[in-house]
Order: sequence, then C-alpha cells, then structure tokens
Amino acid sequence: MKHSLKHIKFVYVFYISAVLVLIGTFTIYVLFGQTKDYVESITKNIYINYVHDITQNISNMISQTTSDKMFDDLKKHKEIREKLEKSLQLFISDRYRYVYVVDKANKDANKFRFLLDGSKNIEEKSEFEEPYEPLNIVKFEEAYNSKKEVYFTQKDAHGIWMTFIKPIVKDGKTQALLVVDFSMQGHLLINRSLHKLDSMLETSIYVGIFIFFIIVLFAYIDNKRSKELMSFNDKLEIRVKQEVENNRRKDQQLIQQSRLAQMGEMISMIAHQWRQPLAAISSASASIKLKAMLGKLDKNVAEELSDAISSYSQHLSTTIDDFRDFFKPHKYKKDVTYNELVLNVFCIIETSIKNKNIDLVKKLNSKQTFHTYPNELKQVVLNLIKNAEDVLLEKKVENPTIIVETKDNILRISDNGGGIPEDIMDKIFDPYFSTKLEKNGTGLGLYMSKTIVQEHCNGELNVENNDEGAVFEIILKS
Repeated sequence: MKHSLKHIKFVYVFYISAVLVLIGTFTIYVLFGQTKDYVESITKNIYINYVHDITQNISNMISQTTSDKMFDDLKKHKEIREKLEKSLQLFISDRYRYVYVVDKANKDANKFRFLLDGSKNIEEKSEFEEPYEPLNIVKFEEAYNSKKEVYFTQKDAHGIWMTFIKPIVKDGKTQALLVVDFSMQGHLLINRSLHKLDSMLETSIYVGIFIFFIIVLFAYIDNKRSKELMSFNDKLEIRVKQEVENNRRKDQQLIQQSRLAQMGEMISMIAHQWRQPLAAISSASASIKLKAMLGKLDKNVAEELSDAISSYSQHLSTTIDDFRDFFKPHKYKKDVTYNELVLNVFCIIETSIKNKNIDLVKKLNSKQTFHTYPNELKQVVLNLIKNAEDVLLEKKVENPTIIVETKDNILRISDNGGGIPEDIMDKIFDPYFSTKLEKNGTGLGLYMSKTIVQEHCNGELNVENNDEGAVFEIILKS
C-alpha cells in the first residue's frame, strides 16, 4: 500500500514536470512576441521621427529664405534656387536617395512641378518648373490639401524605401511640398533578425509539446505497468519476478536509446542564443524519464529536477526581460554600478561578437555606485563596443580584441584596431561626422554618446590612442 501511494506521488511529479516544461516554453514565446512587436515599433518610430526632424529643419530654412510668394522668389532669383539646392544636396546619401520640393501652379492643377531638386546626378536632376506626376499622387494631394505630414512605403521598393511629405505652409496656405525618399533597410534588418528568433522560438514550442506528450505518455504507461507488476508480485515466485524485471529493463533501455536520439536531433535545431538553457530543460526532463525507467527515481530527485526545470525557464524569461528592458527608455534615475551596466550589455552582444572570432575581455574592478540613467549609459557602452567591432572587422586585424575595464569611477573600452588618425581625433564627436558614410554611417553615434554622458549623466567621455588602438573612457561622479 505504501509503495502504491509513493508511486502515485511520482506520477504527479511527472505531470507537474511536463506542465512546467510546457508553461515555461509558452511563456518565453509570448514574452518574446511582445518584445518583438515593441522593438519593431520603436525602431520604425526612430526612423520616421529622425526624418521628421530633418524635414522640419529644411522647411524652416526654405521658409526663412523665401517670402510667402515662394514660386516667384525662386523664379526671379536663380542664386536662391542654387543655394537651396546645394543645401538639399548635403542630405543626399545612401540613406536619403531623393530630396526635392514641388508645388502646383494653382490649387486645381492636376500635376505638380519642380521648384528645387537636391539630386547630385546632373542627368537625374529635374529643372525648375519641370512637370511632375508622382506614382502615389493620392498621398501628395492629401498632404497638399490637409497641410499635414504624410509618409508611406513605396510599393515597388519591397518595403526598403519610404517617402515623407512635409507641406511648407505660410499664412494658412500650402506653398509647396518638401519630399524625402529615405531607406528603412536598418529597420528591415532588425525585423528580419527578430522574425528569425521568433521562428526559432516557435521551433522550441514544438520541442516543448513533444517533450510534454512524451512525459505524459510515459507516466501513463509506467503507471499502468507498475500496477500490473505489483499484482504479479503477490502471486509469482521471486525468480519469476526477477525475470519480469530484467525483461522490463531491457525494453526500457531500447526505448530510452531511441527517444534520446530523437530528442538530440530536435534540440540541436534550436538557436545557439537559446541552446544552453533549453538544452538544460531537455536534459532535466530526460533525467526524470531515465531514472523512472531504471526505477531510481525517488521523491527528492524528482522534486530537485522539477525545481531545475523551473529555474531554467525562469532564466530564459529573465534573459528576454533583459533584452526587452534594454530598449525601454527610462525617464528616471536609479542607482547602478558599472559592472551591472557592462554585464547587461554583454547579455545582448557577447554571443554576436564571439561568433565573429573577436576576443571580448572583461576586467570589472569597480564597486562604486552611480545615480544616473542606466539604459542611456548601456546604449553608450553598446555603441562604443560596436564601433570597435566595426574597426576590427574592417581592418581584418589578427587576433582582434576588445577590452572592457572598470576601475573606481572610470569605464574604459579599448581595442587593437590601430587607433584613430590624429587628423580627425578632434572631430569624431562632432555631429554628422563619420568615417563610414558609405556604410550607412550617420555620424551621430559618438556625438549622441558624448551628449548622453556629459549632459544627461553629468560625466565625461574622452578618447585617446595607445600603442594598439583607440581607448574610450567614461568618467562619472559617484
């Protein structure tokens, strides 16, 4: 009777373990889905808000240069047109393909005409008053009549290019439309990466369901066989009992070998970012099954393995929360250490960097606490590490290394990429200055990093060269 009650408890442990595996896997999938949608929305808004700011600046410049009769001013004064078009050309890059200004001869006109064209290519450049009929003329008419900004994705550009239309309004009348065609390639790359991870997690759902049914099925079969064996134990001789037990063990070993092989193949398909904790969950589940088959599963072991599964699931959930919190803007200060900042950034970036064969060295010796904006500082640290990574990959450095070191109130990030040329050392923190414009560099990364450290966090961001490469230092007041 005691053995029967003990076995029933084991069965419950089996079912609880199976439910924990399934709940943990679904929780991870749901949390990541929320994070994916959040990051997609944030990155898209960043792109659109940035273009909004650019068009606002250009619109203000045009309004200040011309009167409320913009067309007449531009027609009479060729030098004004040339000056404005040169200003528009400054914004043309791989990210901003076309920047131009159009208007209508009158409100009822069914076509637009060019006033300014920032194209650098003479063959593509449109002349003043040249007729223009947009492909999506409905959006142009909407912006012209509503006097409100309009943006849309170009249907023939596979979602890479968007058009932003900014009405230039004076005295309540639309004088012209400022149009910017800009690239969303960075946003699409982020989306593709997120969808790949989403697909990987979806695979883990199938693995979790598979493990769930395996555990439930085994618990049912094992419970049924155990009852039969307990009945035989009362009727059969000891020798018969031993033979039955031997045959049962052989059967279980064959089943175990087959199932372990299948589970190994499926687990190997899970993304490397999640492989270790998910493999740990699978390992704990397999251990429960194996010990039960071998008759070595007692209550303590079952509870220990169940706790392990719960712990691994919590670890995955925490990892997703770290990723989600990394992009969540905090509007308030909090106490944080350099070591916490660095370790949080490493959770996001370490795997990617190591996959590129770059040695990422941590020397975390600071114990000071700072009252500051942690997520903004994380973005600075991430930006400095990514810049170092770009330099090492671009120069194809042998034994590439990035060192992140903390000591007292200093956080130092260095690399062995050869350093920054002396002739641009005093320019790297300037806005819009970049050494990689042809690679979609905006020239705003280091500028914003310095602004965050100095103006938001009341600290210093300095740079110098050592014998091997560049060294960036963040200095905060404790």
